[in-house]
Amino acid sequence: MCLLKQSDCNLFFVAMVSLGVFAPTLAASGLPANPVGDATETVAELMLRSVEVNGRALSGVSNESLHLPTHPDTTTFTFAPDPQSPNRPLRFRCQLDGFEQGWHERSAVMRMVIRFIDANQRDVGEHVFEAKGESLGWTGSLTDSPWLRRKEVVTVPAAAVRFWVVISSAGPPEAVGVFAVRNLMVWSSLGDTNGLRMIPPVKPDASKAAVETTEVSPAGWYRGGLRPANARLLRYGSGDEVALAILDDHPQGHADWNTAKVQGAELAAGEKLTFGWEESYSIGVADFGKVDYANLPAGLYRFRMEALDIMGIPTGRNTSQLVTVPVAAWQTVWFWIAGGVALFAIAAGSWRLSAWRRMKRQVQELERSRDLEQERFRIAQNIHDDLGARVTEIALLSSSAQLKPNLSDEARAEFGSVSRLTNDLVQALYETVWAVNPKDDHLDSLASFVCQMANQMCAQAQLRCRLEIPELPDDFPVASPIRHHVIMAVKEAIHNIIKHGHASEIQISILQTRRVLTLQISDNGCGFDPAITVRGNGLDNMERRMRSLQGSCLVVSQPGAGTKVTLEFPLPVT
Repeated sequence: MCLLKQSDCNLFFVAMVSLGVFAPTLAASGLPANPVGDATETVAELMLRSVEVNGRALSGVSNESLHLPTHPDTTTFTFAPDPQSPNRPLRFRCQLDGFEQGWHERSAVMRMVIRFIDANQRDVGEHVFEAKGESLGWTGSLTDSPWLRRKEVVTVPAAAVRFWVVISSAGPPEAVGVFAVRNLMVWSSLGDTNGLRMIPPVKPDASKAAVETTEVSPAGWYRGGLRPANARLLRYGSGDEVALAILDDHPQGHADWNTAKVQGAELAAGEKLTFGWEESYSIGVADFGKVDYANLPAGLYRFRMEALDIMGIPTGRNTSQLVTVPVAAWQTVWFWIAGGVALFAIAAGSWRLSAWRRMKRQVQELERSRDLEQERFRIAQNIHDDLGARVTEIALLSSSAQLKPNLSDEARAEFGSVSRLTNDLVQALYETVWAVNPKDDHLDSLASFVCQMANQMCAQAQLRCRLEIPELPDDFPVASPIRHHVIMAVKEAIHNIIKHGHASEIQISILQTRRVLTLQISDNGCGFDPAITVRGNGLDNMERRMRSLQGSCLVVSQPGAGTKVTLEFPLPVT
């Protein structure tokens, strides 16, 4: 595609041509001002033939508006003259208004060909030099458009003895427009200053002025092609210099300027020939236009199709069509509002579902805890009512048996052992019932049981027992496993004092600091040196029980200064 840059000067020139101001100038150059008719009287109708998006044809193409999908990667517009229009334009261009400033015209080529022949005048090679689109600075007229200088070096092929030149619009049949060449020269070497002038001058002849453009030819040149009248002779400057032009205004025909096949000196194979000329051109197509756009953003555009005359000048007739590229749904405010509402609903639903599941788990845990408490209460009740009563009955029977006068001393001693064992068993059952019973799962019950157990053990060992127990809450839950480990650790500490400490007094204190419970068991006994004394299973058992509660067991002792055991563990968070 050729992009037409329109400066203010060009716009002024286009307007003047449309008004017919420059028609005499074009006529003076030998070309018609408007070969397709008067732009003010004819209507050039163009139509959008097809639209492809990402390689797929878009259905529903109408003459009013066009809706593309969101984010099209590649959009291809194909347009052409309306076959029903009586004034079909020869050339046309397009522009997507709102997306670009320049115009697009599908271009074709015209050619100048250097052909080589052998001694029998048969073609043995050729070099083709193409002209495509519009020459730089083209204004719409050969009289004031700049001529571009071009120079090409050609190697003479084998068996070639002569060359001849063809200036032609042959090639793509849809090519239309103008192609002009002047000052065509050829040199046998690059340093040669005496080149051969290929287009000789033509002296003006007043008697042939009316037909000079289409019938007079420079010496050695001939018109050819399907429409030889389209090979034009143009004068420039003030003398007899002429240019050769092809004005192709028919998509099915072409015109040529040809030189004679036998001219100039004979050539040698491998010889270098330098051709130089000046050219000016504007070439388009007459069948259809096509343009591609990549990554069109969302927006409203207008696809403009404009008719041009044979010189590439707008005729003032155009057709346009609205093109809409919608905004993607995710880019709209309503999408984000709906998305936010949906996310909020999902979050709220997820929170409610999570809360419901959490509540359901809590209910299930409460039900399991209730069932477990009921089972613990049943076990504690059975132990107390059944097993405790039977053990108590055994203790009573053994005590009664000791009082019979006819028993031997040995039997009485054995019944005494049975009585002591049953009393110990009753105490153990009591501890088990206390540990299992869910009614005692609180901090105050734990402190009360520690005091009761310490008093009982010290009374049996005939030791003084001092207790420092503050008032503890009875609504602070302490699970059965925790109470069991604490009681067993305290019992082990008192037992070690009674067995090894040789003390006369035991002091027990309980302290609650926020979520930490501290129990201290100290004595005034003989003490020991922890560094040299072999540890027994009692200390290891206390440490193991405290570790199971995420707590610690600290034993501090010195020979002759007694022993202090500190049990500390965190209370569970309810």
